[in-house]
Amino acid sequence: MNAGYAQRFERRPEFELWGSLAKEVVDASAIRQRSLDDLKIIQISDVFAGPDEIFIGFGKPNAYLVVPDGKGGYQKFAGKSLKRAPSRIEDTRGFVQSGVLIRFRNLPEGAAEALRIAMQVHNNIKYWTCLNAILRVMAYAGFSSSGRALTSRYMPHSFMHALHKEGLFFNGQRVHFDVVRTTPEPLQRYAAQVSRAEFLTLCRHADRSAAGLAKKNKVAGWFYGLARAPFSYFASSRSAPAVKVPVAPALPADVEYQGGFDIRVTGASMLVAFLRQFWGPHAFFEGRQQRVDIGAFLTEDMKPFPKPRPDFVTRLKKRLLFSPLVVRGIRYLLASEFISVGERRECDVYDMLRTHCDKRAPNKYNLVLTTESIIVARINVGAKIVDWILAKHVLMSGYHPHVRFAGEIWKDADGVIHVNRNSGTYQPSEAQLQAAVEFLRALFPNLKVVVDEAL
Repeated sequence: MNAGYAQRFERRPEFELWGSLAKEVVDASAIRQRSLDDLKIIQISDVFAGPDEIFIGFGKPNAYLVVPDGKGGYQKFAGKSLKRAPSRIEDTRGFVQSGVLIRFRNLPEGAAEALRIAMQVHNNIKYWTCLNAILRVMAYAGFSSSGRALTSRYMPHSFMHALHKEGLFFNGQRVHFDVVRTTPEPLQRYAAQVSRAEFLTLCRHADRSAAGLAKKNKVAGWFYGLARAPFSYFASSRSAPAVKVPVAPALPADVEYQGGFDIRVTGASMLVAFLRQFWGPHAFFEGRQQRVDIGAFLTEDMKPFPKPRPDFVTRLKKRLLFSPLVVRGIRYLLASEFISVGERRECDVYDMLRTHCDKRAPNKYNLVLTTESIIVARINVGAKIVDWILAKHVLMSGYHPHVRFAGEIWKDADGVIHVNRNSGTYQPSEAQLQAAVEFLRALFPNLKVVVDEAL
């Protein structure tokens, strides 16, 4: 029986490669990352509470299967791409490569033994990709998909997409799974890096051979350093640093939390899905509910850019940069559709908010309240100018005719939800801020929501 997680992790929807949505990703990126040569590794016990988990790991670019060894530890099955070396069964010694883990939750007793037998059958055999090697093991043990055969899949992004669209089965029974992200990279960017690493396998090994020659010969070393410099700079500039940040405490388990929140996330065009790999996964999260009437708290519609005599910058935003036509065009690309995450409770909404830490991990969100919905968009995603454009209140509202409030919202390390009225576009008053907080308190009676006057 799975013992669960070793510590408190937040959960939220994230986009995987090319924009498909993983409706719930366990964010374990704050655990300790250790360096081993050019790899990042993690201790299994930092993620999982017990020694009985079964999971697939996606490193860069290695894929591996981890199964309990039956003796209180874990063993790993991994192959080498392009048939460079035979597959191997190894003792993990409690450590695996960091990345994205697919943790199976409801496997019956006997699944681990079936996998151990299949690992022995497929041990010491060469395969075209490491993923195909472990999928052949799983197929032999009794796993299947409702679409293509597992043995016909070779690339990580194809398998990840199939997991969410087609499901996974063990002896005919659907397998439930968690997606666990231990890397600080957003899921979509990390998936792109894994695919790129798979594609460049030959180049990587040629680079290692050249590096070995460079160590032996000074002239070769000079040319190698000159040729490698641009690629090293690009790689370092694209990697997110591993930052230890606080995680807000879990809410009490013995409380009956209010439900009825229909959560949706904006999908994007293929172009924007591609660009998200570079500028970060900007998206709008929208919640709708029928339980609390916002009109009982906020009665007046707010207009964007309300100053009667706006300055030059405001006129530029209103008439050009964020005119209705431009906003419509950006939303057509950025929010081409809304993808339902399903009905959630207030404790789930609490978990979706990242914990904010001013210095180490700024995680504030812009907030828009309309008569129909609550909309939030993360402010600090990646590139500053892109963040400034794609999280604007007027872009979030889409010039909705019944905006009742706009400001910022965030969750601190103690789990307190802060709201301020920082919106240059809508410019709410102190009274409107107080009313908005009262509305949110009525909507989330088991969360602590406070007014924050700091702008």
